[in-house]
Amino acid sequence: MITEKYNQAKKIIVENDDLVDDFGGASEDIIKKAQLVLGLQFPEDYKLFLSCFGALTFGSIEIYGVFREDFENSGVPDAVWATLNERKLVKMPKHLVIIYNSGMGEMYCMNYKDLNSTNEPKITSYFPGFSEDGQKNEVLYDSFGEFLLDMVNEEIN
Repeated sequence: MITEKYNQAKKIIVENDDLVDDFGGASEDIIKKAQLVLGLQFPEDYKLFLSCFGALTFGSIEIYGVFREDFENSGVPDAVWATLNERKLVKMPKHLVIIYNSGMGEMYCMNYKDLNSTNEPKITSYFPGFSEDGQKNEVLYDSFGEFLLDMVNEEIN
């Protein structure tokens, strides 16, 4: 099941609501607009995350999402704003969508050139400012749900 890991992560998030600061969930219209602006279709588990949380701070981690329609005048943790910003600043490739900033110069991105067995983007690393030839785009997670589950587990353990 594609959304199994997402559902496990959501259960942990709900059970630890004292660690949660979310953005109230994004409407279907905002999610569709975000996909149109980025020129990509979000994977099912990420759409579920967006509709439930919008974006999420869970303890010390901040997962980028979509929570307002004005992407151009938004800010962190807006995935569309962050992605468009990096595309302008450092010519980040259009097949990457930022979902997390490690705080150590590494961004975690949905990589639409590196797909899993269900044709959804894997989560790979990206280092802004390095040339495309210098990027390793190391695969960190097979799916958004796997990424989210690992992040919330690390935060509570």
